[in-house]
Amino acid sequence: MHVPWEPRREREAGHLIYPAVSRRSGGLSLGVNLFPDAKVCSFDCPYCEVFIASGPSAGFSIADLEDELEDFLGRIYPDSWAPEPLRDICISGNGEPTASPRLGEALELCARVRKSHADILGSASLVLITNSTGFLDPSISALLERFSRDEGLVVWAKLDAASEELFRLMSGAKIEFERVVAGILSFARRSPVVIQTMLCEVEGRSPSDGDIADYAALLSRLVEGGARVDQIHLYTYSRPSPGRRCVALSDETLLRHAAFIRGATGLAVRAFGIGAELNPEGIER
Repeated sequence: MHVPWEPRREREAGHLIYPAVSRRSGGLSLGVNLFPDAKVCSFDCPYCEVFIASGPSAGFSIADLEDELEDFLGRIYPDSWAPEPLRDICISGNGEPTASPRLGEALELCARVRKSHADILGSASLVLITNSTGFLDPSISALLERFSRDEGLVVWAKLDAASEELFRLMSGAKIEFERVVAGILSFARRSPVVIQTMLCEVEGRSPSDGDIADYAALLSRLVEGGARVDQIHLYTYSRPSPGRRCVALSDETLLRHAAFIRGATGLAVRAFGIGAELNPEGIER
């Protein structure tokens, strides 16, 4: 199988879609980039892999996205990826997708294309990766809730910390931490989420056992408040970022934290090392 694509390069070149072998998707994921010209995000995470866009781009348009999807599914996938199954269509890209005014149109198109190419995408999930700030906008929450209900949209919601101090370090954001938590709770009461959490060393500070205990307590508080949390994804630093301020945690450390959180909350917790998902025995899957 010949695979000529490199996800970050394709995004930086202004492409609207980019296939990637994703550890959290469990295989081939088709990314959708709503910001081909530049990073657009309310966070400035130290581990973010998005560099400044360097290639020419005409900007985002639904027509161009449809053209790229059809070209990939009709030509590139059969030539370069088949028979590797497509696990999901993932709306993420160079920024926070809920900040795009075209999000609803992009979701509509991806849902429609998934139906029209059921031979390739019939078992693929529709996924949106968010930093959770969009939940504070009632119109965005209603949009995501509708697609979750009608199209099975899976929302991966970021929650990287359980304290204001660590939230500031991990997000680089000015928004109050408790507002983000309240937004997650409000949305997850109505529609299920997967909580995605980056665990890594940032400028010499690694998450302590106390941080992990606080995080587990916060998850329990969310669930007790009515949040529907399907899974927890714990993952670590794995790709170059502009600032190179981060260091990955070891598989052993990730698994230890995962075991504690699983035991403290009763939630399903998956751990992802630098290159793969880890099972509780510490062996890559």
